[in-house]
Amino acid sequence: MGDLLGYLPAAAAMAVGWYELRLARRRRFAPGTRQLCLFGVCMGAAMAVLAPATVTAAGHVLPAAAEAWPHFVGRELEMAALAWLALAAMALDLPDARHIPPRCHVRVTVAVCAVAAVCFLASGAVVEEGEVVAPGASGRAGLVAFDVLFTLYSLWSLTLFALPVHAQIRRSGPGPFRTGLRLVTASACVGGLWALWGLTGVENMARTGRQGAGTDPVAMVLAASCLVLACLGATAAWWRGAVTAPARWLRAYRRYRALEPLWSALHAAAPGIALRTRTRRLSWLPPRSAEFALYRRVIEIRDGYLALRPYAAPRGAAEGAGTAADGEDVGMGVEAEVARAAEAEAAAVAAAIVAASSGVRPGDPGPAGNAPGPASSPAFGPASSPASGPAVRPIRGTVDAEAAWLVRVADAFARSAAERPVRSRVPAELRLSRGRERAPASAPGRKG
Repeated sequence: MGDLLGYLPAAAAMAVGWYELRLARRRRFAPGTRQLCLFGVCMGAAMAVLAPATVTAAGHVLPAAAEAWPHFVGRELEMAALAWLALAAMALDLPDARHIPPRCHVRVTVAVCAVAAVCFLASGAVVEEGEVVAPGASGRAGLVAFDVLFTLYSLWSLTLFALPVHAQIRRSGPGPFRTGLRLVTASACVGGLWALWGLTGVENMARTGRQGAGTDPVAMVLAASCLVLACLGATAAWWRGAVTAPARWLRAYRRYRALEPLWSALHAAAPGIALRTRTRRLSWLPPRSAEFALYRRVIEIRDGYLALRPYAAPRGAAEGAGTAADGEDVGMGVEAEVARAAEAEAAAVAAAIVAASSGVRPGDPGPAGNAPGPASSPAFGPASSPASGPAVRPIRGTVDAEAAWLVRVADAFARSAAERPVRSRVPAELRLSRGRERAPASAPGRKG
């Protein structure tokens, strides 16, 4: 059972690499993803060939002269995997990776693998008691040359991969691409430790003429860690979104609930803003639709603003209320300005709702068709929209920023600190506005 556990990292590496490779054929992936997937497939195959259970099974199936071939095939597969790793850095088209063309690297890889094969076959290595044994001094020299070629090629390929990728990290901005580069760089560093650990086999072969036929536990742990980091780096764009999904859902849900007071008041005044009729309040948002529901709620609130524009209170009344509610914070910085602007917008919304409930439009012309009076200037609408609102408002044209701003307004609306003065003053302002509109029409009658 313990021997079978050695196949788990190999099977996982081959499965993930093959699965991602099939996906790369159907849709566009980041440059270098295909090469990293092939690296995982080849390295997983090498780990499976070099597993102790495979070496034991080969001893029962293969002839005595070929019992050491799994060791040779596993090393060749490892060099092929490292070749794909270096080609992945070249596929990224990084500035520091253009010094060696991919074709040149492929030719060097083929040459090294061919020379290593000659050295191994010339050594006449056999397997005795689970170890590779070189008969005679010439055989020992052949296996030492084979191990040295493998170690040097591994370090060279890892250097070709790690240096340009590490340099690209400093040029990349925050995001999944940079996270992936950091992970694959860490994978290369662990791979360097794995390659250096192979020098213990060189030392054993040079000193005793024997070395392990399979992968020892330390090398297996290092190889598995290298594969895990490489797979995480190659799929960073996918799993980073999956990891952050709960946080994004929670943020959208909290904002959705925070907008409830403002949305409910606007919906009561203008029921037509709702894009979908509900018989009860939505207390739970599915993870897949939370962000869309928040987006829809923002649209409905803005539609409510547009529906109440004809009932907007005079700008001076709303702005005065906002200033009176926060006058003591003047000069306390940008945050105080943002809070004051949110309370002013909340006051304007409250004033428009009160006016809409009374059915009076302060901007309507008088009986004689005169132009609207001073009270017709709306307290919200285009003047408080993201495009032309106060510069202190944290809106940059994104749904996330728009939702953050409306949460501030909804909080001010729910606290009603700025709305109470407006609610008490709006009826008087409306009566004064209508009186000014009637005055020119009634003056000629008095003169007659």
